[in-house]
Amino acid sequence: MEPLILLYKIHLRGQIIMADRKAVRKFTRELVMASFENRSPSALPDDMTMKECVEICQKGQMQYLTFKSLLKIAENCPEFDKIRNSLNQSTFRTFLQVMAAREITTAFEKEGIRHQLLKGAILKNIYPSPEMRDMSDVDLVVYDDTLDRAAKVMEQMGYQNHGLIKHHMIFSKGPNLMIEVHWCLFDQNAGKSQHMYFKDLRAKLVEGKQYTYEFGLEDFYVYMIAHMAKHFFETGCGIRNLVDIYVYLNKYNDSMDREYLEKELQKCGIYDFEKNMRELAYIWLEDRECPEFFENLFEYMVDSGIYGKTENGVWSQLAKETKDSCSNIKLHYYFPSIKFMEEKYPWLKKAPFLLPVAWIMRGVSGVSQKQSRDHRKQLEQVDKKEVAKMLDMYHRLNLNFRK
Repeated sequence: MEPLILLYKIHLRGQIIMADRKAVRKFTRELVMASFENRSPSALPDDMTMKECVEICQKGQMQYLTFKSLLKIAENCPEFDKIRNSLNQSTFRTFLQVMAAREITTAFEKEGIRHQLLKGAILKNIYPSPEMRDMSDVDLVVYDDTLDRAAKVMEQMGYQNHGLIKHHMIFSKGPNLMIEVHWCLFDQNAGKSQHMYFKDLRAKLVEGKQYTYEFGLEDFYVYMIAHMAKHFFETGCGIRNLVDIYVYLNKYNDSMDREYLEKELQKCGIYDFEKNMRELAYIWLEDRECPEFFENLFEYMVDSGIYGKTENGVWSQLAKETKDSCSNIKLHYYFPSIKFMEEKYPWLKKAPFLLPVAWIMRGVSGVSQKQSRDHRKQLEQVDKKEVAKMLDMYHRLNLNFRK
């Protein structure tokens, strides 16, 4: 009999599903590998329903990758039509995204706009088929002083401009196509040192092009991991990222300069994070023995979903403030160190004696902010055992992003 600790809660669409986490890990792996190998998967585990399986895969934005194989054993299930329709939608969306990426980069090259496709738009071409790598939008960066010229070209191509949000501009065409045009590779509000790292032009011109750039193998991997780490640090992130690591390394690992790669990961402050995520990716997808730390980490990523949850941000803050799980976390949360407070109130660097005033200001502003309310709710509801588990996880991943 499996020990009780193997049962965990998955929060999906307002419902709490009690599932055997080992079964979730093994069956999601089976679905992914069955799709890669173009075969039928094994039968659904006895303690997991088809509905639960569909919800888990959707939350991780792995519809095509998992539904392609799941459809083969779902014929007599109520979810069959939903799975089949999702596959059709994913195929259509991928077609639109691939065509859009090609048209936009051709237009930018023609107009002399220095640019580079990012993330999923590149990874789609590495998977066995592009449909297997779902993505919500097409990302690219423009190496210009402003996004004005890029925006004009996008509008001329029929895209609706939704304006600048944080470090990117959002465009859409119809209900199924979203484009994010970034003006920098890494938001300085997420991590200053990472922002400065990617501020240096690390991309090179695509052969035969004058304005179209691409990363080398190592630099693309560093950026992929940095982007994943940013999401994990802020809100958590989903298990599809592990598939990206697995697919990328299986294709390019022998071609990469490992010494250069490790040096750049260390520079970017994500060396320990990458090491642990790489190990988890291979534990999961090659069905290796899974130590408790990685079981906890996989569970957390399944529950986080592809975009994470705002309340998870409390753990990264507390990890920066504490050295172990025995610390008084509420004291650290409500009265952070001056180093932490300087990120939000830079004037403290010149007037550190005003730290109590900054604490009061932070408390007042936090009352009206949903993110702060979510963090407090998470902190008040969690037990000591969960605190210890979460802080151990964040300490071992060693992410220390600072604004």
